[in-house]
Amino acid sequence: MKERLIWIDWAKAMAVCCVVFCHLPQSQDWFYYRFLQSVLMTVFVFISGYLKKDYGSNKANWQKYWSSLILPYLFYNAIVYPYWLVKFYMLNGGMPDLFQAMRPIFGALLFEHENAFCEPLNGPLWYLPAILFMHITIDLCRKTRYLHQIMIALCILSVILYAANKYYYFAPNLTPMGILRRLPYYYIGYVMGQKQLFRDIKSSRDLIGCILCLCISILFFYWHLQAFRTGDYILHIVLFYPSNIAFLFGVLYGCKMLNNCKSQVIINLSIGTLAVIGLHTPLISVVNQINEYLFNVESTFYYTWYEALPLALLIVAVIYSLPDCLQRPRNDRSCERFA
Repeated sequence: MKERLIWIDWAKAMAVCCVVFCHLPQSQDWFYYRFLQSVLMTVFVFISGYLKKDYGSNKANWQKYWSSLILPYLFYNAIVYPYWLVKFYMLNGGMPDLFQAMRPIFGALLFEHENAFCEPLNGPLWYLPAILFMHITIDLCRKTRYLHQIMIALCILSVILYAANKYYYFAPNLTPMGILRRLPYYYIGYVMGQKQLFRDIKSSRDLIGCILCLCISILFFYWHLQAFRTGDYILHIVLFYPSNIAFLFGVLYGCKMLNNCKSQVIINLSIGTLAVIGLHTPLISVVNQINEYLFNVESTFYYTWYEALPLALLIVAVIYSLPDCLQRPRNDRSCERFA
């Protein structure tokens, strides 16, 4: 039996807590908030590639995709829809008409897209169809002799298309745009996972790597923002990738230092990542409504980091303590499967 990769559990657990933290409303003027919003999903995408497996046949692969990606997407959207109806009634003083009631359903069917005809039902779940697309892409490429040549070409094309969309803004807020800008991280993770790289633990090296990579990431991201503010959009787009890659390896080096700290709570959070992603949005909305009522806030309610952090941990703890029936389907207990 393969040894569990505890550093991956730490990476997933810390990343999913940060997802909740970043979805609590905070000012876009705060650097740390913009930074985490930009780089955080890179960790999940990399790990999904790193743990990608071939189960031997199309049927076996699709059975895994169904249980690990498709069913959770349907399940957590279905759970959130009644909450959406209650929230609509409370905000509008009545139930939605047919068109209004169908807008979030259409949004979910379009992978949490938003336009004049639809809206996201459970926005963070866009990640699941994005990973499904990446898994299928690898499966198709593996049927040829040119897996790596095709994937490298697709990664280059994805960067070009993402840059064009960022520059001309012709297809904003579509899940394919999220796929395009993150496909290279998935492929890097896939290659490293197949070659079983990045598994040796050396505390001094990992500490230096963590600090150095995170500092480089912050500097690149600061430069990235400054390029946007000065109108240098090409440089702004180019700097997106080194900032994300440096952050990714900074986090991974840091988590490798924790590899000997085996915690059942961290393992359970890693296993239940999809439960947190799928259920935290309505809980955040409830917390926001309570705070707005208690403090009589009528305008946009913003949290500071020291308010958002304990709230995020509280929300994660609430989901962690929910009955298993509300956390199904969830990942199995192998460290060697999909993120």
